Amino acid sequence: MVQRQQNLNSRNGLRVLGGATTAASARSDSPYSSFTQVYDFLVGDPAYRDLRRAFDRSVRRFGLTFRSVADIGCGTGRLIADLARRPVEVIGVDSSEAMLAVARRRMTGPVLLLRQDIRRLSLPGPVDLITCHNQTVNYLTVIDDLARAFRAIARNLRRGGTFLFDFIARMAVVRTAGLETVRETIRLPDHTVGFDGIVDPVRGLSVVRIRVASARGSGGATQETHRQRWFPVSTILRLLGASGFRVLDMRPVGPVNPGAWLYVVARRL
Repeated sequence: MVQRQQNLNSRNGLRVLGGATTAASARSDSPYSSFTQVYDFLVGDPAYRDLRRAFDRSVRRFGLTFRSVADIGCGTGRLIADLARRPVEVIGVDSSEAMLAVARRRMTGPVLLLRQDIRRLSLPGPVDLITCHNQTVNYLTVIDDLARAFRAIARNLRRGGTFLFDFIARMAVVRTAGLETVRETIRLPDHTVGFDGIVDPVRGLSVVRIRVASARGSGGATQETHRQRWFPVSTILRLLGASGFRVLDMRPVGPVNPGAWLYVVARRL
């Protein structure tokens, strides 16, 4: 059973959610280390349905065939485990060793798992298809880093190969000009997860601290900070073009926030 503690209050024009608190005594970890314990339940599994539909739709629409695929930011390996059932070469790449450890346990077929930074991606050889899901590119909060990532992906993709990814877009018009504070506590059977963050809609930035504690009070609490930036569509198109890609399609991932969460199909020229 999942119990959420949420309170909607108005404080200086800001929307405040819930009762999550940040404990100074919590151990600080890098993103997707302690959060790995609850990632699939809270984020990975719910998002996978929409992302898998977007992936399958793109494969059908553009008649994509591939003998090799690399999933960048593969996380706990849900997609690559499914793809490994096909007669294709599958590679999973992530910067988090904790996420790769979960992915390693999930694999039942031959999959190569690599711990790498997307900006310095270096596969054993060029592949036919590269995917990058769950808003991974939004973690690159500096434009130059996003440009480096796109160039690295292009280098590791065969000419004529396809790049499929999703991202959160920055809206040209925002409903509020102020900062929004987000606080929420989610109680799971084995863990209590607290979210404490600030969202800046005007600048398209968010900083969220996630605190994971054992529901039984053992093992202490861990805390990690997630920073994301939302990019205008024009920026994504410009950087893809400069990296040698031609965008074939860009459309909403799912029915929620259709103008914000977008799925891109890009062909390497």
